[in-house]
Amino acid sequence: MSLQLADYFAHASNVLLLISYSVRDILWLRWFAVAAAFIVMPYYLAQPDILWPPVMWGTVFAIINLYQIARIYAERRPVVLSADEQKLYDLAFRSLRPREFLSFVMLGEWCTAQPGEVILKQAENTSTVCIATEGSIQFCRDGQVLGQLEPGHIVGLTLALTDQPSLIEARFSERGRYVRWPILTVREFADSRPELRSKLQSLISRNLALNVERLVARQIG
Repeated sequence: MSLQLADYFAHASNVLLLISYSVRDILWLRWFAVAAAFIVMPYYLAQPDILWPPVMWGTVFAIINLYQIARIYAERRPVVLSADEQKLYDLAFRSLRPREFLSFVMLGEWCTAQPGEVILKQAENTSTVCIATEGSIQFCRDGQVLGQLEPGHIVGLTLALTDQPSLIEARFSERGRYVRWPILTVREFADSRPELRSKLQSLISRNLALNVERLVARQIG
């Protein structure tokens, strides 16, 4: 190959690099970078003394970009939720993207509750957070029913965070289904994903406010 022809490969490579800097989608940026790295190779190989260092480093950069491209495609695959996960997502986590939600819910444990099953005991501490997807939850104190929450509401979060004994008991009034997370796991998850922390905090605050509002409304009614 003549040096003059090889120069065209160098120009084409730089044009692709310029295009890569102008695109907003990171996937396209990486594809243009890979193409630029490979297209310029004939220029380096056509020199009287082959330029092995840029060939080597260009190959390394191309491999890194191809790996990141594979990761992006894996992350963009459609998320398929189970029936339980879809119900929980619709009830309480619609502000999260499905993939974000899936990474969080996979940390929890799914349980089936029988009528009367207690998930929060009066005068005892708790280290877990629960959300029911089926079945109503009654709140009682000294055997007296104070109110009831429908599926989709967080139970035990404030107590788990403050490490205080519960003043009430929470139990299923009917057969139900729920997921529970250890509070330490929730904390570690939020700390490791700063981009999700604010979303989870907003979701939790809104959920707690709804819980208080509904309980007060029932007591007044």
